[in-house]
Amino acid sequence: MLNKNEENGYILITVLLLLLVLTILGIAAMNNSSVENILSGNIRLRESNLTKADAGMEISTALIQRTVREQDTRGFANLINPVFAATDANFLPTELRSTAFDTDTQDIQFAVNNQNVTVDIDKMYTKWMGGSAIEFASGYEGAGKGAGSGFYSYYRVNATGAGLAGSSAQVGAIYRYVPR
Repeated sequence: MLNKNEENGYILITVLLLLLVLTILGIAAMNNSSVENILSGNIRLRESNLTKADAGMEISTALIQRTVREQDTRGFANLINPVFAATDANFLPTELRSTAFDTDTQDIQFAVNNQNVTVDIDKMYTKWMGGSAIEFASGYEGAGKGAGSGFYSYYRVNATGAGLAGSSAQVGAIYRYVPR
């Protein structure tokens, strides 16, 4: 038979080992949750920046339509890059109507929640529409309205939404402008 005085130390060591294991598990769980918080913050920043860049895309399509059709930036003048607007008030209509792949890196600049959104619009090329009266008379079955000619202009649009902590997101698209 065991003496009761010899059993007291065994229980104490067992309880201390269990507390050590539970402490290690608690620390691991806290580290895991802090990493998940950092990841969710990064995801939130990415989504916010992506939304800003997408807003730049939406504005640029309306600006292309207005500028190419009417050669006017009315309603968009406050968005145009102030560096270029100060030197040439007509630079964007000229650029979007005639210049292919200009050298500037941003044409539009505006702020959303005090963070910058920049957009670069570059004209790529113009392609004439098929389907004119001459093509119809020669038997060509092209698309488009007869008895007229038109064009498609292709634009490359790159928008960048900047956010907190130096984060940013970029959205790029090719936009085909078809005149009315």
